[in-house]
Amino acid sequence: MATALSFLPALILVLIISVQGTSTGDRCTASSSIEVQTINTGEPAGGGDTVFEVRVKNLCPCSVRDVRLDGGGFATTVEVDPAVFRAADDGGGAYLVNGGGPIASMATVAFRYAWDHFFQITPASLEEDQCAS
Repeated sequence: MATALSFLPALILVLIISVQGTSTGDRCTASSSIEVQTINTGEPAGGGDTVFEVRVKNLCPCSVRDVRLDGGGFATTVEVDPAVFRAADDGGGAYLVNGGGPIASMATVAFRYAWDHFFQITPASLEEDQCAS
């Protein structure tokens, strides 16, 4: 019995660390915390293009900001609100979501574009903003 009790403090410490995580900075990465879904709406656009809707969802338990996506050669024949999705100013080929502003946990930012095919848009980077924990 005494041997079992000597392991109890170590077990409690391991459980606390596993529940809390190591730090908020280690919790959220672009690849695991940002979900990008592209949906063919079936709506036609001028010139024979199709309208696609892109939904960018923050799966991180924290608010994130400066969310950047790899656009995979993104182009569109309809205007996309630059406050929602635009080429980042750094010239690195990434696209900024929500003007770089915060996206709350579990919130979705969406935009539409039109082209003759969809683009593979993937998460590139983010910064944690605020966490409720």
